[in-house]
Amino acid sequence: MKYLIIIIFLLSFILPSAGQQINETQSKAQLASSYYRGKEYQKSAELYLELHSSTKMAHYFDYYINSLIFLKEYKTAEKALKKEIRKTKNNNLEITLGYMYKEMGDLEKSKETYDHVIKNLKKSKGVIVSVGNNFHNRREFEYAEKTYLRGREILEGEMFHSNLASVYAYLRNYNKMMTEYLALVKTDEKNVNIVQSRLNSILRYDFDNSLRITIKQEVIKSIQANPEIIAFNRLLIWMFIIEKNYEQALINSIALDRRTKTEENNILNFAKGASKTKLYNVALTGLEYLIERKPEVLNIENVKQEIVTTEYLRYINSPIEKRINNQLLIDKFESTLNEIGYKAATSNLIKIYAHFLSFYLDQSEEAIKVIERALLSRDLNNLQRSTLRIEMADIHVYNNQLWEATFQYAQIIDANRENQLGDEVKLKKAKLGYYLGDVIWARGMLDGLKASTSKLIANDAMELSLLISANYDLDTISEPIELFAKGDLFIFQNKDSLAFATFDSITVKYPNHSLSDKILLRKAQICEMRFDFESTAAFYETIIKTYSYSTSADDAMYKLAMLYENELNNTDKAQELYKQILLDYPGSIYVSDARNRYRNLRGDYQENQEKTPYESQEFNLN
Repeated sequence: MKYLIIIIFLLSFILPSAGQQINETQSKAQLASSYYRGKEYQKSAELYLELHSSTKMAHYFDYYINSLIFLKEYKTAEKALKKEIRKTKNNNLEITLGYMYKEMGDLEKSKETYDHVIKNLKKSKGVIVSVGNNFHNRREFEYAEKTYLRGREILEGEMFHSNLASVYAYLRNYNKMMTEYLALVKTDEKNVNIVQSRLNSILRYDFDNSLRITIKQEVIKSIQANPEIIAFNRLLIWMFIIEKNYEQALINSIALDRRTKTEENNILNFAKGASKTKLYNVALTGLEYLIERKPEVLNIENVKQEIVTTEYLRYINSPIEKRINNQLLIDKFESTLNEIGYKAATSNLIKIYAHFLSFYLDQSEEAIKVIERALLSRDLNNLQRSTLRIEMADIHVYNNQLWEATFQYAQIIDANRENQLGDEVKLKKAKLGYYLGDVIWARGMLDGLKASTSKLIANDAMELSLLISANYDLDTISEPIELFAKGDLFIFQNKDSLAFATFDSITVKYPNHSLSDKILLRKAQICEMRFDFESTAAFYETIIKTYSYSTSADDAMYKLAMLYENELNNTDKAQELYKQILLDYPGSIYVSDARNRYRNLRGDYQENQEKTPYESQEFNLN
């Protein structure tokens, strides 16, 4: 008991003192770091020396030496380094010494020091990786390579494939890089995802496609030499996708599945991806293979639904004259739903079918019956049920049963106050008020949605609110904005001819109205819906030329650039327009996306144009 009292007594003095010392060290370290970042190296050197003397922590010594090197106080740094090396036998300090000799211009001493480090490497993977990384950080890539090759010699079973591949990427020796990456995959096929991720980063800087060619050649060689390693085939398929050669990717995926019967999920996901990029025929080829495959795929119901969905997307994204027989698509929807059943798992297909019947075939009564039948399913969750009810309300809007739609939207909002779907329906309800001519009430709802967690909903709400404010509050009559809203309703109802005529009526009755630029935007939208891309471009160009001062100009310029990039196959013109947005409309909401698209089309990343992703990293002592 007596000793316990003495210990407690002593601790009462020691602990506060220790805590105070820790705080002083932290404050001093922060100040030293501030000096170092501010390039006040004389001050940072003094503080880091004090910190190292009091704590013996290695990283403070590193920053002390680095400060001296920046100050070119080489003799002081050399003396301190040699003393610490004798004391700690630290390889990394020897590398720092060699680096300093190189900075001094004494290349012979630098080489001698580096060679000594590699010759005397310890038989420890941790040490070898640490030394290799240190050379790497010093941009001494040849010595990093020598480190890992020496590691192979002295450590049995350790090949350092990943480390060497990174070094060869810096050295732009892509053949050797691929040799190491492929060896890594051969060691464990699960490494294919790691390799794909790293190659994907490097390929961003492949300006002349030479790296892609090298990668593909090396992968094909590996497939021929090791046909039993499936991961090499997956790597080749991935390369075809990178090259946007989707047909070859699918051919190879199917060939691989015929060998292994393990690729059904990959082919299904590939088909979904192809469908999203509007490669519907490629997607359907993959899906039809899965339907006919023996043994039957496990997720056959998903495949059958995906086939109908893809055919629907091909239908609506084709000009009217190229659309397939309507009844054939109806029959496919019906047969698939009758086979699989009206249930939670098919709720999205049911929604698509109802939309197709109403908005494309003008069969709203049949569409409502389809949804009502689906709503009888007891396994629907709230989200699935609400989504079907939204489609039903949209169909009422299509049918001009606007008050019935308002009532249904209100019910759906009540059932989804705690999720984002509620905000989506609030936006629909606000637009419905706008369609009905109650623009003040609509604007009130829209203003409340500007704070939505969904950026898309918030932006749409803000855009429509600004439209109302600019063309209702300052106008002496309400008819122009009410007619404009009616035109927007016709666009929603997929009645493009009526919409076009309505917008024309505003121009005739109210020439030079403040809505004129917005009318041209809507006409461009309608022409794009009709796949009349030349007329679409002409409307956008008129806006840019005539209304360059308006809020519609950057919108038109961005959409015109997208049109040239994706539909008119004129990437030079698209690049020019993206650049113009950056120069003429720096405050536009499209600036960030325009910059990214401009860089992608230009084929570089500005300041890093001549650097690999590795070379663009900051130098870091640690």
